[in-house]
Amino acid sequence: MRTPPIQYLVSSPYGDVPVAPDKLDLPLEYDPLGTPYRVYFQSVKNLVERNKFKVITKAVSRTLGREVHLDEISKIIIRAEKHGALYHPASIELILENCNVKFGLNVAVSEAGRTWLKKEFSVIRNINKKCRLSYLPQVYFFDEQDGLAFLLEEWFEGYHEFHLSRTESGGQSIQLWEFGRGYKYLSSEQSSEIYRQASRILTLYYDVNNFSQIYPWHHAAGDFIAKTGDNGIDVRLTTARQYDPYMVFQEKKRINPVIALFYFFLNLTVRMRLDKLDGVGDTVWAEDFCLEASVRGFLDGLRSREELKNHFSSEMEFFDILKSFGIEDLKTAYEPLISLYNGTGDYPVITANLDRHVKALFATLRNFPS
Repeated sequence: MRTPPIQYLVSSPYGDVPVAPDKLDLPLEYDPLGTPYRVYFQSVKNLVERNKFKVITKAVSRTLGREVHLDEISKIIIRAEKHGALYHPASIELILENCNVKFGLNVAVSEAGRTWLKKEFSVIRNINKKCRLSYLPQVYFFDEQDGLAFLLEEWFEGYHEFHLSRTESGGQSIQLWEFGRGYKYLSSEQSSEIYRQASRILTLYYDVNNFSQIYPWHHAAGDFIAKTGDNGIDVRLTTARQYDPYMVFQEKKRINPVIALFYFFLNLTVRMRLDKLDGVGDTVWAEDFCLEASVRGFLDGLRSREELKNHFSSEMEFFDILKSFGIEDLKTAYEPLISLYNGTGDYPVITANLDRHVKALFATLRNFPS
């Protein structure tokens, strides 16, 4: 049986870098266990080759909608894409005669990472079955071997991580990490559109009946990704770690779903502002352009939710409820929500900006076009 050759690369902002043999014994970035790149690549190779490449041929067959045989694959490229506190994502690209097919492969080394990755596989699979939306990747396969855990999933081609950055004038802008092309500052309109779409996506996945939502998520973790093109900005969500109510509502049957939705909205407007400067620096608070975009995205998401009509006639009726809150009312409402951040790195930034945020939210709601 002919087996395709495998090439190993490391992704960088300015293009792929071939793996240097003399650097294979260097440890993975952010890995407290010090796992060498050699072990990392060998484990991914073992996964790809297992059962005569069945894992990968089954995934590509599902993607292309036809049975794909191993002899159709002329080459396989394994890339180390990035490194984080929990995962060390890779990609697997298959070169076929008429097309290339690429998959994401989340790799977890630590015990905590392996535990979370197994849960994510189940959570994403269940959400995709329930919601029938296309903003989360399809998941194909989860397994553990060689002391590592692997999650094979859909790759969103052309989408990249982004983070808040400082402009030369000292203001804020989103910087898109277009790997292979470098870093690119987005315009204020493009930056606002990213926040609008991210807020819309989370609202679309929110369950108004049992209050489940995708959480935790964070811009600092690169959980949202974006693509620029002739049709503008498009945003996707890379993962879902949990799908439960964020706040513990006692005796959920007695809670008015409108109240739960209200707290979902309040948390959305705060969390959407949080990031790490340039992805790795101190926690940073997005300026008010983020707030209006978040409100707009939330309403766009509500507008698409037919089941919400069981609780109010339209999204604007709920919006009128939001507009009825005064500044002191909003401050009071935020108290139990913000207390849940206590002990996190976000807490000092949130509390330092909360008063201004509440005033800006009050003004945004009052001045928002109907």
